[in-house]
Amino acid sequence: MGHRAYYDCKITDLLCLSSTFGDVGLAIGIVIGVVTLYRWYSWQRNLKDSAKTTLPPGSLGLPFLGETLEFLRAYQANKFMEAFINPRVAKYGQVFKTHVLFSPLVFLGPPESNKFLFSNENNLVQASWPSSIHKLLGRDNIMVKMGEEHKKGRQILSSFFGPIGLQSFVLRMHETTRAHFEQFWEKKDEIMAGKLLKKFTLSLAIDLFMSIREGPEFHALAHDMITYVAGFMSLPLNLPGTTYHKARLARKRLLHKLDIIICQKRKDLEEGKISPRQDLLSILISTPDDQGHLVSNEEIKDNILLLLFAGHDTTSSTLALIIKYLFLNPHCLQEVIKEQKKIAMEKVGDLLCWDDTRKMKYTWQVIQESMRIQPILTFAPRETLKEIEYGGFTIPKGWKVAWSGPLSHSSPQFFPNPERFDPSRFEGIGPKPFTYVPFGGGPRMCPGSEFARTEMVVFIHHLVLNYEWSMIDPFEKMTMNPFPTFQKGLQLKIHKKD
Repeated sequence: MGHRAYYDCKITDLLCLSSTFGDVGLAIGIVIGVVTLYRWYSWQRNLKDSAKTTLPPGSLGLPFLGETLEFLRAYQANKFMEAFINPRVAKYGQVFKTHVLFSPLVFLGPPESNKFLFSNENNLVQASWPSSIHKLLGRDNIMVKMGEEHKKGRQILSSFFGPIGLQSFVLRMHETTRAHFEQFWEKKDEIMAGKLLKKFTLSLAIDLFMSIREGPEFHALAHDMITYVAGFMSLPLNLPGTTYHKARLARKRLLHKLDIIICQKRKDLEEGKISPRQDLLSILISTPDDQGHLVSNEEIKDNILLLLFAGHDTTSSTLALIIKYLFLNPHCLQEVIKEQKKIAMEKVGDLLCWDDTRKMKYTWQVIQESMRIQPILTFAPRETLKEIEYGGFTIPKGWKVAWSGPLSHSSPQFFPNPERFDPSRFEGIGPKPFTYVPFGGGPRMCPGSEFARTEMVVFIHHLVLNYEWSMIDPFEKMTMNPFPTFQKGLQLKIHKKD
């Protein structure tokens, strides 16, 4: 069946189905039909324009849906490389086109593509996510800001996330981490580590971002955050009952809660009850940009939501992976324990400080290797600002192009025996430039990378010095939702060390 015949059939089905629900259903069916026809017309027009150029090889799939279903199926099953990328690379080569989440998309082969995209930000390409994800992210966070606006936002955030800013928060990280272990690990024989790690990273983020700790306000925020995050890699149907629709509603509730929190924070700052550097929110409220302008409430809310989303879920997933890989590689675990014991003996006082965390070099190598074997972020799209030439192909203006960490992270060309867990890969100068990109690169490199590193080494310090553990199911499968998640919750048997 041709694409047009397929579409005509689907439109007829929708209209017939909707008529069974009365006038309201018929109206909905008509709207769907009109939107679908418009999408089909735009699709055909774009294909005709693109036919004049030498597009990369590949398949654009069905109109409107493209290869979205295959993409989401492979992504959610944590088989993005095996089921989606590798078959297309084998068929078309390192540079190929597809069509996912309602946009034509070209994947580019690393590491040259990573360097090309990172160095041409705001020149040939700009950050771009599918419209469904844009609606969840909002319009005013640094992830979607462009040019000077993006640069200004990063400068303000750096006063919290940069090395100098973070030094004053290491003690709070240490105290929160120790309290977490005492409350949720102490006197336990078995735990569901996946849930506890999410609870830990979210509680730490909410504390350091807004100074909110355990209680009704924290639990309300945490509940909505879980619903919100689930929508990012779901089928983007904004219909009642769908995961995506629930995520949109959760965003509205979170924005309302943040309005109340920001209002109270402003009042406390004006009355001198708190320091302008009490937390990230205080910094965003009180720090002007280079021109003396303060950040608007809309920007504050969108950035807090973005950072809560990106900051806690990615870190909890990475910590879960580290627990797995250290259990499966006991010689690496012993090296981490050795390093952490040395730091514990040499540190001044009972609490960790910034200098202590910088000494955890082997621990950091373990974290890096964990992120290499199981990438947290599988791809990141950009949008072409003009027609560009790459690898002998033409990529039209307005198309999406993407760099993908797993394309190089799992390549034996850059990482010999890529399936082997080997932290020593990161000794000295480490991997070849642009082959290891867990935090992205260029002007859009993740602003919270140092925050994540510090948070994780502090957690591992407490973990290895105080607990022994074993996985109940060492072969437990993982899904992506939207980040790596153990299907059974990472069940552990634990034992407190004497």
